[in-house]
Amino acid sequence: MAVTEPTESSLGDYDFLDIGSSKGGSIDFAKNQLGGKRGLGVDINPANIEHLRRRGYDCLLGDITEMTFPAKSVRFAVMNHVLEHLPLHKVYKAVHCAKTVATDFIYIRGPYFDSDAYLRRHGLKFYWSDWHGHTCHVTTSLLRAVLRRLQLEDFLILGRTPVNDSLDDSIHPLDSPIDQHQYDPREHPPKPTVGFDPPLHREVVCLVRLRDVPYWNDVVGVHRGCRVISGTLPAA
Repeated sequence: MAVTEPTESSLGDYDFLDIGSSKGGSIDFAKNQLGGKRGLGVDINPANIEHLRRRGYDCLLGDITEMTFPAKSVRFAVMNHVLEHLPLHKVYKAVHCAKTVATDFIYIRGPYFDSDAYLRRHGLKFYWSDWHGHTCHVTTSLLRAVLRRLQLEDFLILGRTPVNDSLDDSIHPLDSPIDQHQYDPREHPPKPTVGFDPPLHREVVCLVRLRDVPYWNDVVGVHRGCRVISGTLPAA
């Protein structure tokens, strides 16, 4: 794709907006899985924008919560592992931007935070739950509250990738250092063995339908087999 110089005021050539593009993986996902044709990435980090442009992506530097795009100018908006990096007061603004700019749907994906208190009672934690960069633990209840405030009534929240017990490498003991990744018994403290029933999840996916579209089942089908956590729409 040829590098262009997009602006906030002109999104005519794009059919999706990728909010918080980082290195470009979510743009690729939107094209390969969500039916996107040409996406515009937005990121607040100049180094990420430089990387994206070197790779040939169309992108724009800026804070999505401070930007104003033309209303209903793309088919859909994507926020893939973005909201948890924002201050709480900006989570609403980011989802509001996505609602304003998109005509068909919003795709939100992030870490699973719902079971932090449950895990603490067992001396455990998900490794991402105490990352410095995760400034807002976006639980499904918080996400539902944001959707209700924005009058987004058609949505589906899914749990992706089950975590059946504490042997999963996403689980650390509470005394493990912060800012870790997968558990490694050679590097991290021992942890108790606990089964989870029902299972926990690594990720949450939220699909918000903005209007009836004939391909909606294709969007939902991208995560077929995930557990329905809540929502007003059927999973299939």
